Amino acid sequence: MDVELQNYLRAFTRKLKLDPKKNREIALELQGHLEEKILELEEEGLTYREALTRAMRDLGGPDLIARDMYSVHSRGNWRDILLATLPHLLLASLFALHLWTRYTLVAVVLIGVTFVTLRGWKAGRPNWTYTWLGYTMAAPALSWLMALGALAYGSWRLVTTGSLPFSYPMYMLLAAYVPFSLWIMARVLVRVVRQDWLLASLTALPFPFLTSWMLFLNWQGGLWPANSAVVRATDTERALVFLALAVTTGVFLKIGRRVVKIALLTASTVVLVISTVVAIPFSFGILSGILITLASVAFLLSPAVLRSRLDRKEPSYPSIEGGEEVVTHWFTNAR
Repeated sequence: MDVELQNYLRAFTRKLKLDPKKNREIALELQGHLEEKILELEEEGLTYREALTRAMRDLGGPDLIARDMYSVHSRGNWRDILLATLPHLLLASLFALHLWTRYTLVAVVLIGVTFVTLRGWKAGRPNWTYTWLGYTMAAPALSWLMALGALAYGSWRLVTTGSLPFSYPMYMLLAAYVPFSLWIMARVLVRVVRQDWLLASLTALPFPFLTSWMLFLNWQGGLWPANSAVVRATDTERALVFLALAVTTGVFLKIGRRVVKIALLTASTVVLVISTVVAIPFSFGILSGILITLASVAFLLSPAVLRSRLDRKEPSYPSIEGGEEVVTHWFTNAR
């Protein structure tokens, strides 16, 4: 295949940001359309190079085509929306029915969520998979934060008092777990961001609220003694938050324009974070509330920064450094 055509198609697939299966199908369809158009133009007397240039010019730039294709094909059907919102609805049910202290039930739910995530990941990562992935990654992410806090506290005690608050084997285990779990989460994050940073933001959507809940439990004395009247009194508000996350996810998958999706995630995060801060039974100052809200929004949109850094490391259309042909794994038809 001609290098210029191959780069055009490669740039198109990089900007399309759908799941790998859809990317492949649409890219092959576009490739076939371009090749047919080139043959028609060659029959009219144009050279191959002239026909290629005119066909790509008439079709439009890869960024524009990818944006239009994304708006059409990124909209989920009702089955996908139901599957995507199901994890949020499960969490809402656990809080609404005060079942989150049934730790055996919670463990079964987590195992089930992890199983569905792995099946969806192996099946080509359809968009509904990413809400399940968010809750699958929540457990290692929150445990990483707790381990990091315990490691920092242990190090501070060791420096100030000369002794650890727990055993040395536990300290070494924490020291090994923190970088290992961070490496695993970073690998998953990079793979999701390479496909679409908006999907990474959708994956991270419940993290600020799960983190605030864990901090609230820690303020109340930890997870095990958490079944108290003060903690249970906030269960209804927590259930409503996760119900709102389900609605946000459904709307996100139903709309096609990326700018609207970004606005939706930003607005819903601001509203829900403010609601969560107000519902917590201890006082936050206005400045603290603003900082928490801004930090949550920045966290949710941070995959965009990572995506931009990854883009800088990859060659972009139409230039090829050194004249080297860029090969993709599906554009293999030779002229």
